[in-house]
Amino acid sequence: MNRRLENVTCCGCGLLCDDILLEISPQEISTSNACSCGQKFLATLVENSSNSATANPDQDLKTARQWLKAANSPMMCGLQGLSLEMQTDCIRFAQSEQMVLSTGKDTESTLAYQKYGGSGCSFGELRHRCDLLICFNFNPFSQWPRFSERFLEPKGQFITSRNDRTVFYVGTSENLGSSENFDEVILLDDKSLLESLVQIRKNLQRDDDRGTSSELQTLCQIFGEQTANSQYPILLQGSAEFGVATQLTQLLMEINKTARLHRIAAGSGIHSGSPQETILAMTGYPDHISFRNDGMDYDPQRYNAKRLITREEVDCVVVIGETDLEDLLQTSSARIIRMTNSQKIPSRTSDRLIELRWNQFAGTHLRCDGVPIPVKEFAEESASTPLRSLFQLLMS
Repeated sequence: MNRRLENVTCCGCGLLCDDILLEISPQEISTSNACSCGQKFLATLVENSSNSATANPDQDLKTARQWLKAANSPMMCGLQGLSLEMQTDCIRFAQSEQMVLSTGKDTESTLAYQKYGGSGCSFGELRHRCDLLICFNFNPFSQWPRFSERFLEPKGQFITSRNDRTVFYVGTSENLGSSENFDEVILLDDKSLLESLVQIRKNLQRDDDRGTSSELQTLCQIFGEQTANSQYPILLQGSAEFGVATQLTQLLMEINKTARLHRIAAGSGIHSGSPQETILAMTGYPDHISFRNDGMDYDPQRYNAKRLITREEVDCVVVIGETDLEDLLQTSSARIIRMTNSQKIPSRTSDRLIELRWNQFAGTHLRCDGVPIPVKEFAEESASTPLRSLFQLLMS
């Protein structure tokens, strides 16, 4: 049956473009307004949703319930790429089963998040007002293929064209890729990145850049004079280790004493709306929590997923969606209950691995600037297996 879907929201990258036209027929899938990332994402999503929901074998569900009941130290990880509603269901399930909840992100990332928080402005402000964009260790043109088309090139309320904007890249060559879309590129290695931020802040404090290198003078000019003289400067920040993220925040605090530099925290990977934000809203802590009968315990060092798996301190791991811990999990002796919505991965079951499938995508997803975007369901209701239903079956 042919289907034509308008204003489809694509979660192929952090922009969450919601102007996609999708035409589906038995022979092919065609898209309009979708970039290469979006075309790949939507094709996979349509394929997943077109398959009738295959009931998880009763024996797998029974075994998974037995593993959870027998576990002394269960842990939940992953949660990437889920809607806010699904993240909420995951947190409630972890709490009901008294698990450790650790998404798999580094402790340094969690501490940095607590230190500097998330985004301070939106893509709408970037499009309509931004005349100076500083991309710090992040290339939006490669990570988000429609970034320029949607936010830099169109005429804004206070910006006439792309020529009214100046775009800088400051960071490592590994995160740069192509430099063709930037007006100027300042390359630094990881060590110089941290040292430069410290020195820029010191120079701004004393309003003096004498005795510094020409490269550092350029950076001082960008973060100093050019930022102060711009109407609406924005810093687009990629992921950074704790020391760099902290120094960058301190630099922003120094700049914002006399000027205003807005920030969008791009993070890493294709998804935004970090589950850490949902965990923080529901528990008061951003990650690395142990749920107990008498409450919860927060310790970003002790309840770090990588540390717990490496030290064999968990005996059952529930993996929800995407995770960066695959290599560690393969060598772990812990039992693994994997809940996935991917139809590409063949279902696997062994004496230490059970794979359960859910088939649902609708809900509220967060764009990279923190703006909530509603996403509609592709699958028919009869073909949909919500993640919440799996949790209910495991608790029954």
